[in-house]
Amino acid sequence: MTKSLNYIFTCLIYSALISLAPIYTSAAQGAYSGDLWWKVDKIEITGNRKTKKATILRELEFAVGDSILKNDLEASLERNRLRVLNLGIFSRAEILVDEVDIESGLQLNIVVTEGWYILPVPLLSLADRNFNVWWHEFNHSFKRVNYGLDWTQLNLTGHADALKAKAQFGYTNRYELEYRSPSLNKSRTLGFQTRISYSRAHEVAYNTIGNKLQFLKIPETWLVEQIYLAGTLSSRPKYFTTQSLTLEYRDNYIADTIAKELNPNFFLNGEQRQRHSSVIYGITVDYRDVKPYPWRGWRFIGELRWNGLIPGDDLYVGRLFGQFDKYLPMADWVSLELIGRGRVSYPRNQIPWSNNQGLGYGGNFVRGFEYYVVDGLDWAALRSSWHFKLFSKELNLGKLMPVKAYKKVPLGIYLSLNADCGYVNDPYYPSGNPLANRVIAGYGPGIDVLAWFNKSIRAEWSWNDLGESGFFLRINTGF
Repeated sequence: MTKSLNYIFTCLIYSALISLAPIYTSAAQGAYSGDLWWKVDKIEITGNRKTKKATILRELEFAVGDSILKNDLEASLERNRLRVLNLGIFSRAEILVDEVDIESGLQLNIVVTEGWYILPVPLLSLADRNFNVWWHEFNHSFKRVNYGLDWTQLNLTGHADALKAKAQFGYTNRYELEYRSPSLNKSRTLGFQTRISYSRAHEVAYNTIGNKLQFLKIPETWLVEQIYLAGTLSSRPKYFTTQSLTLEYRDNYIADTIAKELNPNFFLNGEQRQRHSSVIYGITVDYRDVKPYPWRGWRFIGELRWNGLIPGDDLYVGRLFGQFDKYLPMADWVSLELIGRGRVSYPRNQIPWSNNQGLGYGGNFVRGFEYYVVDGLDWAALRSSWHFKLFSKELNLGKLMPVKAYKKVPLGIYLSLNADCGYVNDPYYPSGNPLANRVIAGYGPGIDVLAWFNKSIRAEWSWNDLGESGFFLRINTGF
């Protein structure tokens, strides 16, 4: 316990010192004020067979008529190349200087390679929280695998929008339809997203004991059902900042075996049904260079959620979530990643067990504790990683890859040294769950493989402060 506290205090002090780095960086930038400027006279775009020209131009930090510092030209073009790639619809992008003239200025050519936009992917996914839980705790049983069809149409109208449809069977049945568009208006500052889904399952996690989820399965009975509706309006008047407002509705049902016998606190008071509407305000300020695997920059995420908007809702609770990421390149081959995130809830009343999720769900975890969950009203986590570039090259697959857009593979391999810590406050359900209300810490090395800009595999070996260790695998397809 003492070692864990020492670790978290050291991480927090180090993060505070690191956060001063932008002050010195900003002061140094004043030295460029007397340098010469290049005027952008013309911007051509080639390779965009479907994508609208305005969609690409919206991502740039300059436009025709603007000026770029002469000694910052190369860095500026690289920054903007990455911005174009961050749209997620191109497999490659280049910004070339076609002509430089002292009087007329720069003539730039943006060359893009559009990816494969129609993605009817056979669905094969795990029902468990992560690969390791499925492999070790459930003996990699294919009965816990979902299958079906996940159909995605990227760049549907040429404005970087997307339409997704999912039909999933197997362990969990799910039917889902989603559409998102980042450009509702002519200036492309407003976006919209809507989603509707229905899911049901024969097995459900009904309680937490020993910081492990407890499951009940009855093959002939649907134990849990959910209807979900949501609509989001987003605003991005400037490149780096996005704000959003979401309205959502959930209708959840569980079998009486769970509500009456196994866990009356699942929805509280032995209730079988929980219906509630919610409003969520979110803000993201993102100055990262490469979103799938950042090397420099920072990001802030804030979210304020209130569940229970109308009389008759079954859940009334507010939550404030915050996250700050910092990426500090020490050299071309090494960068430090620091991520701090946390959540607080109000009022401080007991909430249903099913809404009491803390660390161990989704992307909120402490490395080394992937086999555990820690439930609670509030939580905080600090993650740190040193990334060392081992290999970075563009490979040509040639005839091995039938899809032209993916023949050339930008491939990066990195060594990571990781150290995390976290804390969950659980005032109502801590009995039998010893990881609640104490600091937990984990650390270990890993190998990260990044291909085609946004597809990654992370293989890590982690230890935790319980003395346990294991191999953990994370795969992100980028879709």
